[in-house]
Amino acid sequence: MSAYRDSLTPEQQVVYDRCCAEAAFVIARARARRDSLPVMEAAREAYIPGGPSVEEIAEIIRSHREEARAALNARSLP
Repeated sequence: MSAYRDSLTPEQQVVYDRCCAEAAFVIARARARRDSLPVMEAAREAYIPGGPSVEEIAEIIRSHREEARAALNARSLP
């Protein structure tokens, strides 16, 4: 796993693992929600004043979707 996790007591490792799994679940749900929307709608929902612009967020989303498509295509090749 990691040196940090390995430095924890067995009881702390259980908590750490549970927290990591729960965080991964939240991120997966958020990404699924984002990817279910058109790019600009997802970017508008993700926008936070003071952060990246809606256009910058839309470009990040497009990039993530292109990367996901490329990875899926690479896995489906014989």
